[in-house]
Amino acid sequence: MELNFKGSFFRDLNNIGNKYLLIAVKEKIEEAKRAKSSAQISRLKQLKTRKRVWYKIEVRTKHNNKIYWILCVVRKNLIEFRRIKPEMYFKRKY
Repeated sequence: MELNFKGSFFRDLNNIGNKYLLIAVKEKIEEAKRAKSSAQISRLKQLKTRKRVWYKIEVRTKHNNKIYWILCVVRKNLIEFRRIKPEMYFKRKY
């Protein structure tokens, strides 16, 4: 699949200090790149919103149980990565 990154995704990524989480995010991005369709991406789920169709990709670290979500938009053969934030951030907003 084709990948597209927004500036907000890179800003959020720069604010992450946990090296294990950065490794897990890198693995998820590589998995999305290798996937032939969105169905092949593990832990990809649709969020219920009023206006748009958003998707989340759940990212967990191996050493601690921090859960981060990558907010993205999926269109045919394109995944647009928008934000990466802790789980509680999205639960409050979406």
